[in-house]
Amino acid sequence: MTTTFQVIALSSLDPFADDRHDEPKLLYPDALKYAQELKAQGKAFRVFADGVATEEQRRAFLELGGVE
Repeated sequence: MTTTFQVIALSSLDPFADDRHDEPKLLYPDALKYAQELKAQGKAFRVFADGVATEEQRRAFLELGGVE
């Protein structure tokens, strides 16, 4: 099974990204690109993995400032 990711921009209405049922599930390259876009916009974000993310994948999101 392929691991998919949800990259959720944090907001004042949902600061913990609890409401994510309508958010798309992305494969790693697309999720990483979206996280890079959010960082470039100065937005905080969380990443949720559906499956087992590799250490390299986790580290890439953390280095971009993703909140665990």
